[in-house]
Amino acid sequence: MKNVLSISIIAIISLFMLQSCDSQKTVLDNVPDNKLDKTYTVKVGETFEIKMASNPTTGFKWEQTSKIKPRIIKEVDSKYIADDKSMSIVGKGGTQIFTFLAKKEGVLFIQYQYLKEGGKMDKEKYLKIEVQK
Repeated sequence: MKNVLSISIIAIISLFMLQSCDSQKTVLDNVPDNKLDKTYTVKVGETFEIKMASNPTTGFKWEQTSKIKPRIIKEVDSKYIADDKSMSIVGKGGTQIFTFLAKKEGVLFIQYQYLKEGGKMDKEKYLKIEVQK
């Protein structure tokens, strides 16, 4: 009986810990114009890409640090493509591409941070997505 109670307590604590990790990402309802990097205007049913220069050899990569509104857009792909022009250069850069599907009319804001493993941030971008009929 003690084992069942202990396992139940551990399961509940684990659930709360998982929820608190996810709650650190918040939905952005607005971003001041002076912080906004770009606005994307798309139509319902279209896919669109967010492209950002990146160089994973430095240990940094772009990470979405805010929740998206899944009823408005859905991320369908994320990839990194190295620059061809610098093929012979060690530590070459490239482009990180995030692909989304516009599902429903609405407006949302996304925050991306250029983070190094361990959480060190180099820069951040705020994007506005407008999905129209």
